[in-house]
Amino acid sequence: MGCFGKKQLGEFRTVYCNHNVPSGQQGVVVADTHKGYADNVVVTSKYKYWNFLPKNLFEQFRRVANFYFLCIVIVQFSIIDRTPVSPATSLLPLVFVIAVTAVKQFYEDLLRKRADREVNNRDAIVIKGREEKNIYSKDIKVGDIVKILNNEEIPCDLVVLSSSEEDGTCNIMTANLDGETNLKIRSSLQETSKLLLPEDLSQLVAVVECDHPEYDMYKYNGRMHIHPKQGGKAQTHSLSITNLLLRGAKIKNTEHVYGLAVYTGKETKMALNQKEKTYKFSTIEKKMNVYLLFFLVLLLIIAAIYTGLKFQWDETDAGKAYYLGKTPDFDAVEVVVNLLSFLILFNYIIPISLYVTIELQKFCGAQFFAWDMELYHEPTDEPARANTSDLVEELGQIEYVFSDKTGTLTENDMQFRQCSIDGNKYLEVGDKLKSPDSTNDKGVDKSSLSDEKMKNFFIALALCHTVQADEVKPEDDPVGTDTTDGSIDDRTTPVTVYTYQASSPDEKALCEAAARYGVVFRGKNGDFMELEVCGKPERYRILHTLEFDSTRKRMSIILEKEDNGQILMLCKGAESHVVNRCVRGPSQETLDHIDGYAEEGLRTLAITSRHISRHNYVKIDEQLTSASQAIGDREEQLARVFDEVEKDLDLLGATAVEDRLQDGVKETIVSLREAGIKVWVLTGDKQETAVNISHSCGHIKHGMEVMFVTQRRTGEAASEALTECEHTLTSQEGVVDGEEKEFALVVDGSTLAHILPDEAVVDQLIKVSRQCVAVLCCRMSPLQKAQVVKLVKTCKDKPITLAIGDGANDCSMIQEANVGCGIMGKEGRQAVRCSDYAFHRFRYLKRVLLVHGHYYYTRLANTVQYFFYKNIVFMLPQVLFQTVSGYSSLPLYAGVFLTCYNIFFSSLPILFYGIFEKDLKMKTLHENPVLYKDIAKNERLSWKSFAIWFLYGIWHGLVIYYGVLRLYGTSSFLPHQLGYGLFSFGVFTFTLVVLITNFKMALMVHHWTWFMHFFIWGSIFFYLIFILVLCAFVWPWPWLNDIYAMDIDLDLYNIIYMLFNASSFWFALILISVVALLPDILFTVLLKAWAPSELDRCQKCIEVKFSKGKYKVKFRGYESFENDPTSLETV
Repeated sequence: MGCFGKKQLGEFRTVYCNHNVPSGQQGVVVADTHKGYADNVVVTSKYKYWNFLPKNLFEQFRRVANFYFLCIVIVQFSIIDRTPVSPATSLLPLVFVIAVTAVKQFYEDLLRKRADREVNNRDAIVIKGREEKNIYSKDIKVGDIVKILNNEEIPCDLVVLSSSEEDGTCNIMTANLDGETNLKIRSSLQETSKLLLPEDLSQLVAVVECDHPEYDMYKYNGRMHIHPKQGGKAQTHSLSITNLLLRGAKIKNTEHVYGLAVYTGKETKMALNQKEKTYKFSTIEKKMNVYLLFFLVLLLIIAAIYTGLKFQWDETDAGKAYYLGKTPDFDAVEVVVNLLSFLILFNYIIPISLYVTIELQKFCGAQFFAWDMELYHEPTDEPARANTSDLVEELGQIEYVFSDKTGTLTENDMQFRQCSIDGNKYLEVGDKLKSPDSTNDKGVDKSSLSDEKMKNFFIALALCHTVQADEVKPEDDPVGTDTTDGSIDDRTTPVTVYTYQASSPDEKALCEAAARYGVVFRGKNGDFMELEVCGKPERYRILHTLEFDSTRKRMSIILEKEDNGQILMLCKGAESHVVNRCVRGPSQETLDHIDGYAEEGLRTLAITSRHISRHNYVKIDEQLTSASQAIGDREEQLARVFDEVEKDLDLLGATAVEDRLQDGVKETIVSLREAGIKVWVLTGDKQETAVNISHSCGHIKHGMEVMFVTQRRTGEAASEALTECEHTLTSQEGVVDGEEKEFALVVDGSTLAHILPDEAVVDQLIKVSRQCVAVLCCRMSPLQKAQVVKLVKTCKDKPITLAIGDGANDCSMIQEANVGCGIMGKEGRQAVRCSDYAFHRFRYLKRVLLVHGHYYYTRLANTVQYFFYKNIVFMLPQVLFQTVSGYSSLPLYAGVFLTCYNIFFSSLPILFYGIFEKDLKMKTLHENPVLYKDIAKNERLSWKSFAIWFLYGIWHGLVIYYGVLRLYGTSSFLPHQLGYGLFSFGVFTFTLVVLITNFKMALMVHHWTWFMHFFIWGSIFFYLIFILVLCAFVWPWPWLNDIYAMDIDLDLYNIIYMLFNASSFWFALILISVVALLPDILFTVLLKAWAPSELDRCQKCIEVKFSKGKYKVKFRGYESFENDPTSLETV
């Protein structure tokens, strides 16, 4: 393809171990084969030193406001002779904003560079020749054999060749990758596990063929061709994720490991997973861009009107006055120049510092989120985490919450409770299994496990899993045994105890249950699984493991029993995907038991087995081996083989495991509902289990009518069911027993699969679900969860959605939702890594939305409105001044005021307002969810709210301009007015603009802190000092004359002192400020009195009653007590 083309990738990646070429391939140049592979230099920084400036400027000028001001500056320089104000008045604020953002981004990138340097310069050990050599990590190449020591971090993605363990296994911890702290086992091929010395490994002739680099950390397809030293046919062995060590993981409890580098640097799975997520735009950001567009259009309209009025004025007698010189000709060039002049003059109505202010406020908001001790989880010593600061305000706009069940609403702490064995139902009572139908049943325990079918059931539980067993060091455990005479024998017996680690809490619970009843899993030894069955050891050789996947919803393991060579397949999974594959066993009785367990809210699995003849196994082995050695379509081939193998099963029974609800789940769901947020539960559990949990957690309330759209096999059937739901909603809506009738909807994954392809049926589903208080979707695949979220998010009303989950199967819906929240649970940290915000418990969601969401949204919404307001106040006098200056483009304000207004005199108060403002106390917001409705639907940035702020700006600008103009038009200002002219008029007007906009800021504040006092009154004080110094001297420096037209600005000399000497100036400041702000105060008071919102009522109806040092807060039936009455300062 040449240097400009994309490199053509082959079917798979080829790696030569230690760069050795097999015999018969002498023509292969390893360096050429490996040439296209990335080096091991880690680069997470965004910029290089040489490209920081151009790249950063390009990114910043992609923003509408920044690009707009850049255009204005260019226009000012292009018509430098005709520009009404110096280009510096636009250039300096633009440079300031760009510089602040650039410095922030440069510092962040500098930290990333330092981290990269530390990683790249770590020591690494590789085999060169026949010995080990130390190099830098960045110098590792694909094909190198790398040695990693215990507790060292893995520097690149490696295929395990051997380890200090005889069987070639090693333990790794992947906390840096997925947050899981439990150890995982990785293993080498048996053929390479005996290569323990550098000289042996250096002579290994092997070629690895594997996938091209991809981001999925749980997938690796490859094969290794091992060539004999003496020549001959190579042996081919399949490689999977169990043979791969990922960069970022750590070696644990293993002296050393040798591995072959297959992916390095930016091609490692860790690096590929560090790519930036799709940027999500918040509601406020979208609305802000709409308002910017509105003001740009308004600016163009005003400039066009004034251009026309200027040419009209030029034709009047006043416009043809002799001292004005010759009137320019009316032509296209003159029209454009005048249009641009007015655009330049009025461009300050666009708030240039808005973006940088919003960014700083969001950044601080994200820090407050992480610092909130109410979201801190003490048992794990983990605070909440904000993975992005871009969406903090979106937490205040949520309309739909989509929640996973297991690990999100529940503890994900599984406990074995009941089981069905050979059609018989058993309960666990203490450490015994008892039949619920027999009152005289003494039960079965580890000492009385004799029934073969029961024994086979527990053997299946102890073998069909991916659990790791750790042997606890034997200790003398006093065991009291009854003697024949009734006394207690105090002899001590050494007891071996095993602890289990598993990625699935279900598997751990089942393994522990089997151990309680005498079938103890003792761990793996090479290819063998070791059991202790009623005190007798048994060994099973692992032939194949058919891993679980969400499509099959089952997993299987094929074993060979060591003592008799019998081949056995054990399979467990969801009854809907397992029982129908059984040809023997009490299917109906077991299904009835499973339905009963589900109604109790228990999680169920069907357990099956299959005896395989040696002849059939040979065929199965060939199929599985062939499919497992495929690279490009391994998953598809394995799926076909799995489907063939997992059939003709014998049903052994079923298990029922309890996963109890987390604390506070019910209260949280009730609060979210009161806040106007609809909660959908999306789970992979069967219908009965999901419905039971929904009832117990308050998702489906008592008295709700539950409608079912389940088990529909066609789109037409699903449509008919939804039509029936519509009829039910229409016929039964109304009030029952004084309360409005409420409905819940239950949909399953199989029916949803028929709904989604048909747009008409999808519309029916949306219509029905919008009228339901609760929606439950069961038997959902991960993809379907994301599809449901997208379905709601993209419907006509475009509601703001939040998805919350704890497992890898929730990642798709978390990323699909407007806001994604991850629960730091027990299923790894994949959901946390791909989320926007993460915390430990579902109950924290209440505080996240009702408190943090409320604060962030109100702060930022008011910030946006205030920014546009203050610039209207600033620019309106400038616009009106043109009507009395012959539309001459003459500026009212001195250039220095145009430069400094948005940066120094009005930006700091609103910045800290957006960080610290609290319109209500946290406790009040937390205890009154109804307040959340007040800010729903982007209420604070609605066109109605915008119109009110717009009118405030217009009124204040009119009062300031005409107030000052009226004063100047009378003889009441000073006896000697000859010294007062344009520049004193401009200073007077600008002083009022600074005062009134800061007074308006003070009226907005509910929560007064020393920050707010300092920056509001400090801004006014700073302006006073600034104007006193500015007007005190005739500034002599040449550069000021170049930047600001000093022949004009020199007229500011002594202006403020003359104004201060006039008593009418001080009177006018007070009078105009009062007249400007009085309607704001009256409107606010009357609005709160006549049409109060819930928030207004809460602020108004708080009654402080001192009684023994306490006060009582009453609000619409809610009551709360505090010991500190001074904490009402926020009201």
